[in-house]
Formats: sequence, structure tokens, C-alpha cells
Amino acid sequence: MAIHTAATVHVRTCTCFYSGGCDIGAIHVYARFSSGGWRFQKVWKPTDLKSNAISISATDFELMWFICTLLIRCTLLCVHTQAGAIIAEGKEGGDGETMEGEEGGGWDVDDDIELPPDLEIEDQGGMAGGEGYFVPPAKGTSPATTWTNNSQLPADHVLAGSFDTAMRLLQDQLGAVNFEPYKSLFMCSFSQGRVTSLGIPLLPPLYGHPARNWKDAGVRNGLPAVALTLAILVQRLQGGYQATTMGKFQDAVVKFRNILLSLTLIVVDTKSEIAEANQLLSICREYILGLSMEIYRKEQPKDTMEQTKRVCEMAAYFTHCDLQPVHLILTLRTALNLFYKLKNYKTAASFARRLLELGPKAEIASQTRKVLQACDKNAVDTHKLQYDEHNPFSVCGASYKPVYRGKAQETCPLCKTVYLPEFKGTLCKVCEVAEVGRDAIGLRISALQFR
Repeated sequence: MAIHTAATVHVRTCTCFYSGGCDIGAIHVYARFSSGGWRFQKVWKPTDLKSNAISISATDFELMWFICTLLIRCTLLCVHTQAGAIIAEGKEGGDGETMEGEEGGGWDVDDDIELPPDLEIEDQGGMAGGEGYFVPPAKGTSPATTWTNNSQLPADHVLAGSFDTAMRLLQDQLGAVNFEPYKSLFMCSFSQGRVTSLGIPLLPPLYGHPARNWKDAGVRNGLPAVALTLAILVQRLQGGYQATTMGKFQDAVVKFRNILLSLTLIVVDTKSEIAEANQLLSICREYILGLSMEIYRKEQPKDTMEQTKRVCEMAAYFTHCDLQPVHLILTLRTALNLFYKLKNYKTAASFARRLLELGPKAEIASQTRKVLQACDKNAVDTHKLQYDEHNPFSVCGASYKPVYRGKAQETCPLCKTVYLPEFKGTLCKVCEVAEVGRDAIGLRISALQFR
């Protein structure tokens, strides 16, 4: 058997060239020494190399002998492996014949299948037996499916286009039952979940799915990039403030409600951002409730004393909404004027003091002090109203009546608006999405809230 192997070994004192094609077990060494000249030696063992007076150092000799021997052994290993495979293949065929007669003769796999003539596959590309028939690979998992599998946040499901699962999550987490206000928000978020690039003419465009965890997303761990952020919603809040200051209450309610619902479709990463989002939700709730009550109050008639008293009560409730100081001044001025005209001077004086504590403009402060002076001269309330400023209360989002602390009440699972017990199961008037009194786990906008 001829073994064709060659290697060049560089040592400190000589260069050794080994060539196969010789007797197995012998090493042919063709060496050039530092003194000059080439020598060809047939070596069977290390002593042969020394006995032929090849003068090299002990270290170089051991290194040369080790490398040459290693090459021989690797070559023999390859030969033995190929021979073993041939022998094993022959034994396998013999074992198969032996097992045929035994009980439980292996797998019942029959490759002799007769196909009907109409399924005969013609040779394609010179390949017979149907080898030219193309079998497409199994379809992989889309990025959108990966997003829905990796996240329990409604925002990620909306970005993936899985509106059904997004609505189910909103129902479980926030008690949402009316998704009509979400329609435009869903479509806007979905359009921001992927990028499009034009390809070859007459072919559809190519879609890309950007991931917010692109550094370690891989194939199965991706999460969608979110375009709508908490900072954007905080900027939108200024638009609601401006509309409120200008007296455009309807527009302000629309803006605040849009921010409130958009809060459920964002993703944040830190606990401080979660707290900021909850604070923003509370601000929107207070403004929607207060402005809606003010719109309702202005629509009420004042023909009778009971109607007038009811109008004054709602004006007083509005002053207990958590508003910005500039807006709270406006509500206190309105309540002060109504109660002074109603001759409830004691309560009017209370509104005047609260107004002065906020530091209004000089002319407003001067006028307020005059009214306060007049009220203090006759500090009585002519009419009894359903209003107790010293007893903490929340305003019912449906009836606009006080719900005093400690009394039975129901809340909206989304915006946390308080309702009287008789409004349980109804649609929240503030967010217009959730069911009052429905059990829900609460707002979920971060993976931290699931740990």
C-alpha cells in the first residue's frame, strides 16, 4: 500500500523533508545540515538516525522524529478508518439478512410503492427519479409572530398587527370593552412598526421590522421598536393645557383623552418612567373629569332655585380637581362669583382665600380681597348645598356628585375615576373604553411589571 504524504520540518540546525510512498514503518529523511550538503536516510527507529552519524542536537532530533512519526500515524489512521467503514458496511448487510427471519424483524418500511401513471415525474435537468422536483423549505416565523410570542404588552401586539391579542390584553389588564376609540391609535401604531423600501419595478416593496433590542434580538428574541414615547405624550400635554386656558373645553377633552389612551400603547424601561406615566394618566383623568363637568354645567338651565343650586355645586366640585394653578385660579373665580350671587357668603369667602393663596395677578387679587371683605361682614350661607369642603371626597364620573371618603364606590380599572355603586358595569365616561368596576390587573407598559 502506497502512502503519499509529505511534510517539511524546520528545526534549529537542519531542514528535514519526509516523503511517503515507502515501506510502512520506515521514515525516509532527506536532511540539509548547517554545514551544507544533503543526506537521504531510511530510518526504522531513532537509533538508526544516530547510527548513521547524522549530527543534530538532541532537542532537534526529538522534534523531527516526533513530527515525522505523527504524520505516519495520521495517514495510517485515515486508511484504517476507510477500511473499517467498508467492513462495517459489509457486516450491516449481513446482519440485515440474519434479522429477517427473527421475530419482530425491525421497521416495516416498504420503498416499493407503485405510483399512478399521471404522477410520473419527467426528468428535469438530466436528473432521473424525480430528483429535479423542487421541494420548498418550511416557512419560518415572521418577526411579527416573534414579537407577540415574546411580549405581554399591548403596544407590542399592536405594532405586530395582532389586534385581536392586543384587545384581549387590554381587556384583561385594563377592563377595556369598547375599542372604537382605539381604532385610529391602533392603525397609527401599526404603521410605525415597520419600514418599507422600494425594490425592483413591478415587484412588491420590501418590509423591514426594526427592533428596540437590536443588539441581542437574534432570530427569536426580537421586540418591536416603539415610535410613540412618554416624552412625546408629555409634549402633547401642553396642547391640552393651552386649549384649557383659551376656554376650548371640547378640544381640550379630546386632546387629554387621546393622551390617556395613548399611554396604554407605549413601552418604558425604568420604574421612574412607570411612575411618570401613572402621574400623566392622573393629570389627564382630572382634566377630562373637570372639563366634562364644566361643559355639562354650562348646558344646565337656571330657571329654578334647585337648578341654580345644582349649577353652583358643580362649580364647587370643579375647584377640587387637581389642575394646574393657572387653571385652578379660573375655577375658583367662577365658583366665587356664583356663590356670592347665591348669597352663600361663608363658602364664597373660603373660595376667596384659596384664590389668594395661589398668588393671582395684582388686579385679580385686589378684586378678590374686596369680595372677601364683603363676605366676612355677613359670613353665612343662605342655601344649603350638597357640598362639604372639609370632608374629603371624589367626584362621580357619571352623576357629578361627591363620593365621600369611606363610602361605597366603584372605580374605572383604566383611569381610576370614582363612581357611585349604581354605575357598576357601565362604560366609563372619562376614558370611554373601560367597564366600571371590572376586575383587572392594571396598566402594564413595561416588562418590569411582570417580574
